[in-house]
Amino acid sequence: MAIPLISNVGFTEVDSSGSLNTKAGDRTKLPIQFFRLSDNINGNLSLDNNSAHKKLILDTNGNNIINSSGSPLTTNSSTTLELKGSGNIQSTLKTFTSSQSSTGNSGVTTISEADNSTVNVQTDTHTFDTALVSDSRGSGASSGSGGGVSFGDGNTTVTKPNTGSTAGMLVNETYYTTSFTTLFGGVGLDNINRSDFGMSFTHAFMEDGTPISGRISGPSTSGGTGGTSTFDGGTSKRPSTNTTHSHAGGTYRFMKWNNALVGVNNGNSGSFDIEMFIDSATGKAVVAIIGGRGAFNQIKNVSVTGPTAGRRFIFTNNLAISCVLSGSDPFSATVSAGATSTANRDSTDGSFSLTGTISGSNESGQPFALKPISDGSGSLNATAYSGTLSTSAL
Repeated sequence: MAIPLISNVGFTEVDSSGSLNTKAGDRTKLPIQFFRLSDNINGNLSLDNNSAHKKLILDTNGNNIINSSGSPLTTNSSTTLELKGSGNIQSTLKTFTSSQSSTGNSGVTTISEADNSTVNVQTDTHTFDTALVSDSRGSGASSGSGGGVSFGDGNTTVTKPNTGSTAGMLVNETYYTTSFTTLFGGVGLDNINRSDFGMSFTHAFMEDGTPISGRISGPSTSGGTGGTSTFDGGTSKRPSTNTTHSHAGGTYRFMKWNNALVGVNNGNSGSFDIEMFIDSATGKAVVAIIGGRGAFNQIKNVSVTGPTAGRRFIFTNNLAISCVLSGSDPFSATVSAGATSTANRDSTDGSFSLTGTISGSNESGQPFALKPISDGSGSLNATAYSGTLSTSAL
């Protein structure tokens, strides 16, 4: 049916998305603009401001305007756009995504599509236990050696926390470093004072047939002493002494294992103790053998477990409704409006990838969407409209 010509009224039939101003052509100069849909619209209809416009009408005429990726309308007119008809005008955008591919990612990522919801990757609020030292030196039998690292025969002068005095001791130089102080858990030996610590010993020469000359483990409970455990294929001794001392401005731990290992010649040369502490004069870790020839005795295998920094991911939902996070990288949760979801990762990988989904309708039956009906600066009047509008979840 032809559209009648009425003075001062611009009639425009609309059957596709795009600019209503462009579709009106020369008629856009008229003060009254009447737009009528002649087909369903997939996408967006936009309307720019024109000072000549005094009245604007958009009649859906039983047709729908659906935009799956944004707002169905963008009106920037200073004149209110009046909606009429029974066709639905809706955004069906219900999902958002966010990702950071860098494993070194940290800090806050803002998700503008989800009303500036955020993902905060924290580097200092989650820790997990991991192997810090895992020295496995094998048998070494082919070379006639136990395969370990020797204590050596030369005394090293260290400061002991249990006495506060210096002493010359047979220190294993491989572990006498500040790096091992950190790995052992600092001056409190936090990672040695654990049930999962283990250390085994061997001899520099295997002629006596003693591939493992002794084994020690940490206490069954923090600060404890006595008892046995297992390590490196056999029974291990727990500490005989496990004490703390206010020393050099800190709280230092001193640990000792009596008769921790046997000497060469199948132990006929005696049994020897092991002491562990941090030398306050140098900040280095001390593993010392008490008695015997240092060069004949070796540390073989060592296992130290302790906490290390992981990553904590916190999603904050700034939407007006709940959303469902999926992808398990690392989120898989339903998050209420204004609430948070937390996921911990036992690694230093700060990358993530998520998909958020909304659903449902408001009390008036309007389906929620991640975009408003119009994302422009102009206003709408739906008094004479009988269709169903989507409503923003923002």
